[in-house]
Amino acid sequence: MQSIPDLGRPVLRARLALALIAVIPAVAAAQPAVPPLGPATGLEAIPTGDLVAGLEGWSQVGPTMTLLGGPLIEAGDNTTVVGPAFTVPANAQALPLVLGVPGANALLDISARPVAGGADIPLVTLTPDRAVRSVDVPIAAARGRAVRVVIDPVSSLGRRVYVRSIGPPVEVLPGWDVRRGLPVVTSRWGRRGLDVQDAPLEATTAPFSPRGRTAFVGVSVRGAGTVRASLRGRAARASAKAGSWTTLRLRVPKGARGVRIAFTATPAPGERLMVAGIGAPAPRTPPRPAPPRSRP
Repeated sequence: MQSIPDLGRPVLRARLALALIAVIPAVAAAQPAVPPLGPATGLEAIPTGDLVAGLEGWSQVGPTMTLLGGPLIEAGDNTTVVGPAFTVPANAQALPLVLGVPGANALLDISARPVAGGADIPLVTLTPDRAVRSVDVPIAAARGRAVRVVIDPVSSLGRRVYVRSIGPPVEVLPGWDVRRGLPVVTSRWGRRGLDVQDAPLEATTAPFSPRGRTAFVGVSVRGAGTVRASLRGRAARASAKAGSWTTLRLRVPKGARGVRIAFTATPAPGERLMVAGIGAPAPRTPPRPAPPRSRP
């Protein structure tokens, strides 16, 4: 008797192969053509960070810290305020603080104090508003660690500090890896991008898949400062100009999908640097510099 071959498994394998072929373009299509700038996502709240439970978990270094109505902390005589302990999420990029300091020329040193001990991690030195307002603090340096936020007034006789809340942390650019600095999304000079001030911003974009025959993608800058960027081992650098946009170009490997751009944007001291068009298609040839104007 002649046996009939079992075709079930080969047919099943063929169907699985066809399914995988269909899924791969769908995954690529799901990735954006350029890295999106948001929307920002709020992360887990800090326990007692909103003072609803009073001063539970809070502490002080100095003589005076009082809970007022609101609720609101008033710390006087240069008292350092130490917030409740929390673990900084791995994807946290900014930490909102709601605070204010009456009087002019005030400075606050903001740092993260590891619960396990060791030196404080400097985050930023703020010039706060006199009114109690929200201000974002870079938090990437402490991500993944259990810390307490330390709000320390730079020495000044009788300086008072008002604190309303700490947190919750925010992922400003979902899917991006921010290793240093504070990402601030804004629109300026007709383009939406990242406003970099006071300190460098070092980050890697979320994965994106350039469209079709895109040979180059760019990073544009304007203001004062420099940007260095790389994509799969190809690097470029550009210096910003005050009156126009400058775009560096990065070659895209043929057929590349799920690429990321790593960049460091460094503003000039005391200046602002705007970074926009990150990953947008760029010309195949660099633009020619404008000819110098002839003097009459």
